[in-house]
Amino acid sequence: MDIEFIAITLLYIHQTLDVIGVKGYVDRPELISPDTIGWSLLTVLMVLYYLNIPYVQIILLVLFGLVLFGLYHFHWKLYWFGASEKKIEGYNKYFEGTHRIIPESKKRLVPDTYHIVHTVLYLFTFTVLTINQILSIVD
Repeated sequence: MDIEFIAITLLYIHQTLDVIGVKGYVDRPELISPDTIGWSLLTVLMVLYYLNIPYVQIILLVLFGLVLFGLYHFHWKLYWFGASEKKIEGYNKYFEGTHRIIPESKKRLVPDTYHIVHTVLYLFTFTVLTINQILSIVD
């Protein structure tokens, strides 16, 4: 079993936790939400990936790049560069009750544990897919 397969599978399992919800870790979203729509799209792509459909890795690479941009824009940019008090209060209220490795702050938006792990998994999987795509071109 290769590292790409393991990375993609772990990422999919973690994304599934968001959809089913795990008390204290990540709250379950509404039935129709960006989270459930994204998970549905990822599920279809995962089936295609497991069936070894050609070029699905490239589609996953593009999708994961877009997700990483979204994670940066909605979580990490506001952590590194700060956010308005209103945005911080709204974020903390929305993710209230979720586990945090880094405590909440009044000055900056701090991602909860789920989004930290999510970002690490997406970065790792994106990196592995990118390296594998480059290596497949070189071969």
